[in-house]
Amino acid sequence: MSKTVSIDDLASVIAEELEDYRQKVTDGMKKQIRKVAAETAAELKQTSPKRTGAYAAGWGVSKGYESGSDLRLMVRNARYYMLTHLLENGHAKVSGGRVAGTPHIYPAEQNAIKKLNSAIKVVIRRGT
Repeated sequence: MSKTVSIDDLASVIAEELEDYRQKVTDGMKKQIRKVAAETAAELKQTSPKRTGAYAAGWGVSKGYESGSDLRLMVRNARYYMLTHLLENGHAKVSGGRVAGTPHIYPAEQNAIKKLNSAIKVVIRRGT
């Protein structure tokens, strides 16, 4: 899209284009954050320890905060939040000894970080 601009209007046109780019990138980043959070919750549902399946089924995404330029989502186990650190890291038994942990949150977190970093790079390059 080419546009003829007078030298007097150049600063305002550049500012408008930069604001448009910023908004497109912000919207694209929010979309990718939502997508990666949903994928991470689905991954945790698959990789979580399963005795009855209720713990694994409890994973979901909840919104922590959203503004025009900021989005914070939490991937969390809403129903069995008190078990996450015990199952991830292990715990002591009442009768002595320890129960070994089953790492499932940390690998999903690292996978989400990689996915989000690469998706955000694409969004910034494309500007959408």
